[in-house]
Amino acid sequence: MIDLILLVLLGAIAGTCFGVLTGLIPGVHVNNVAIILLGMCPMISSVLQDLTGLSTTETMLLVASAIVATSMAHTFLDFIPSTFLGAPEAETALSVLPAHGMLLEGNGYSAIFLSAVGSFGAIVAGTLLLIPYSLLVKDPINGYQLLKQVMVWVLIGVVVLMLVTESKKVPYIPSRTEDGKLKWSEGRFSSTLGVLGAFFLFLTAGLLGLVALDLQLTSPLGLPATSLFPLLSGLFGTSTLLESLRGGATVPLQRIEKQFVDPGEAVSSIASGSIAGSIVGFLPGMSGGVATVIAMIFRKEPKPSSVILTLSAINTANSFFVLGALFLILRPRSGAAIVVNELVNVREWSGMLPPSELSLLLLAALLASCLGFFLTLKLGSRLANIMPRLPYSKVAISIIILIAVMVLAFTGPLGLLVLSVSTSLGMIAPLTGIRRSHAMGVLLLPVITMIW
Repeated sequence: MIDLILLVLLGAIAGTCFGVLTGLIPGVHVNNVAIILLGMCPMISSVLQDLTGLSTTETMLLVASAIVATSMAHTFLDFIPSTFLGAPEAETALSVLPAHGMLLEGNGYSAIFLSAVGSFGAIVAGTLLLIPYSLLVKDPINGYQLLKQVMVWVLIGVVVLMLVTESKKVPYIPSRTEDGKLKWSEGRFSSTLGVLGAFFLFLTAGLLGLVALDLQLTSPLGLPATSLFPLLSGLFGTSTLLESLRGGATVPLQRIEKQFVDPGEAVSSIASGSIAGSIVGFLPGMSGGVATVIAMIFRKEPKPSSVILTLSAINTANSFFVLGALFLILRPRSGAAIVVNELVNVREWSGMLPPSELSLLLLAALLASCLGFFLTLKLGSRLANIMPRLPYSKVAISIIILIAVMVLAFTGPLGLLVLSVSTSLGMIAPLTGIRRSHAMGVLLLPVITMIW
């Protein structure tokens, strides 16, 4: 058993290195690494058997540990490009807004620190919740089946709450100032117009998601293509950067200091994010982006620190509980989990304690999370020192060009078209003053239609 533990730890260290790369490079996902490692498994197994005498089962466990570690480390590191480059994934899309704002205030490192705390807190919460969840999911409660039956109504309720809680009041009554200029004032229907504007953004983003997610995007370089990259980069990345350019933003000197967070705020944020992320980890077709909306909908005007803690916890908890779901309900809920399912003997978790295979993979996840926490802080501080030395307008334009090049490389010309349309749609929120979270309709509406 000691030899297996050492094997898993070695796999976790290798996977953490992969997770740093996938987390820092926009568009490169854990699933890409998982598929590559699966294809290389025969070669890896042959080499390791010749060098060390490991069995095929042991080498498969080593590769599976590396994939699990890649997935966990990725959830820590992927917040860095969200903060400094405005290049989000589904799980970090809404975090671009408060993180980018903190960057422009000189608190970019604080945003990174909060993200690392939120992710690590989710690991602690996930470890504590895993056994209670196993009791809820299995007989006699069968919580998984009950949740599947009501999930579509939960999502519809979330959408309704998103819309009716929109606080923007749209002025629509024209009048003239003393110098003859036209101005608009609010009236009794101003709140209603704000809700209608929010509905328009939600519906338009949702329709865009329905169309774009069905597109057969192909990479001219033969890379794995996904519509989510251009969709979310446009709605929450390039549009945010364009808005900053329009406002003449500059990046001030960054304070390399840890953000103080009220313990009660931190615990509630991490707990709500961990629970939302864990639920998504069990359900088919769901994403961390949907969990983000569910977790944030009940918070009116949350602090940026709360948003970042919550979203980071969702991101990490989702990856953590996908692993648990693989052994509890025997369903892989991510590309990485599908590959792990091919590599190890997945036995159903029927007793109180998890199967030995799951215990070993959880050990890899915990080590990768510890390493990911410190690497995130180290790399985040380096970038925070570099950013103020660069002219913001040139950096923002360069990042927009970089995102466009990455989209072209990963998804081809059609992906570039999706990026352009989603960027235009992403500008609606800052120009009208409604919440940009309504653009998460790009994920919510397709999910609702899929599970209806």
